[in-house]
Amino acid sequence: MQKRTASVRRIRVHGLTYSGIFNIGDTLNARPKSRGIAIQKEGATFANDEGLYFNRFSLFQRDANWPINATEVQKNTLNHSNVIKIGNISILGVSQSSILHIGNLNELSAEARVKHFRQYTTGTDNNMTS
Repeated sequence: MQKRTASVRRIRVHGLTYSGIFNIGDTLNARPKSRGIAIQKEGATFANDEGLYFNRFSLFQRDANWPINATEVQKNTLNHSNVIKIGNISILGVSQSSILHIGNLNELSAEARVKHFRQYTTGTDNNMTS
């Protein structure tokens, strides 16, 4: 991996949350990972303990289904300068295992798993769907 200098004039990031990464410089490898359970309820009344835990859902127990590299790819990179020049960047948000990276990144393996629930109240029944 060829080392380069990053020259950054201005970066504005409004939010960096939930395993999001902001990096200036060279990185050998990055493996951000996040898990979440999201509940949206009609009426927006929440208890401290909803009884929803990661170990109750197979989504969080399964191994990732990564693609198999069947074909070897040859790559030749020509950098016209040893400096990465950045003027202005404005980012609303970096979240859920995403990366804002300025520089070289040799290897990336990111994973985000979120189980979504919607709970609707119809009459006296509480229906939760996923």
